[in-house]
Amino acid sequence: MIRKLGSLPRRVYQKHGAFYFVTIERKWIRLCSVADGMAAMYEALAATLKADNTHDSMPAVIGRWVDSKRGEWADKTATDQERISKVMAEAFADLAPAQVTTPVCAEYLKNFSETPRTYNLHRTMLRQVLAFAALEGLREGFNPIDNVPTKTLAGRKRLVTDAEIAALKVAAMQQARNGEALVQMIDLALLTGQRIGDLIKMRWQDVTDDGLLVEQGKTGQRLLIQWSPALRAAIEACARGDKIGHVLKTQSGRGYQYAGIRSAWVRACERAGIKDLNIHDLRGRAGMDAREAGSLEAAKELLGHKSIRMTEAYVDGKAPRKAKPSR
Repeated sequence: MIRKLGSLPRRVYQKHGAFYFVTIERKWIRLCSVADGMAAMYEALAATLKADNTHDSMPAVIGRWVDSKRGEWADKTATDQERISKVMAEAFADLAPAQVTTPVCAEYLKNFSETPRTYNLHRTMLRQVLAFAALEGLREGFNPIDNVPTKTLAGRKRLVTDAEIAALKVAAMQQARNGEALVQMIDLALLTGQRIGDLIKMRWQDVTDDGLLVEQGKTGQRLLIQWSPALRAAIEACARGDKIGHVLKTQSGRGYQYAGIRSAWVRACERAGIKDLNIHDLRGRAGMDAREAGSLEAAKELLGHKSIRMTEAYVDGKAPRKAKPSR
């Protein structure tokens, strides 16, 4: 059985305001203070298990897998993956990879059955961790999670309207911080269809004579978005003196973190009275606009999708189908 979320791992105890790991020889090893939190405890536990030559535990394997992938992830992806890995390490703290069976995987994923996207994220990570364990020789045979089905995700149908965009910009400019940059980001997102993480990474050397060069963090694909009058105007609106460094800058001249620009977005939505609108919905609107102005293929190229089917699934249902009257 896997340990229930929220309980302490095997051989970890809380004593005198700190977490301790007790070795087989009954030696107490201090991990961290309770005030440091569970995440710090699991990081210290993974390091201790490696030093204790018990590297075949699931928390230790998960930690090594995260280390092996860290260089491949964008900042936001790394934050999300590390958060999931800590939850997983807690749940599988008492098990070795060879003990993880299909029923154990299914039991763990029940924790996320009400949220299909989160369920699938945990399933994907667990599959990769178990494959990593097999490469290390810590388990044999097929991957037990292959028999646990994924959850079907309902496509998001929310489409941001022109009126909402106008209201968001007005609300953004009423903010004391980050308002102007949020307006600039909204314009760039609607014109380029790129993910917010990729927009805030853009630097002035990516602004070329032929267009705007984007390297998509999720896929690694490089995309040159050719100039239009609207895109040129949006880029020029971001210029502050010398065109050096990030295109989107904070008031202190540094590049934005995702959390900062998202916080400005949430405040603008609240001020404008707009509900159920995600910052990622700007990308969906850009895809719809590209399809309406050109074709599904045009939307695919702008969004950087690998297949038409992916683009079709992404934009389907975001706007009503058009039909002519019978007479």
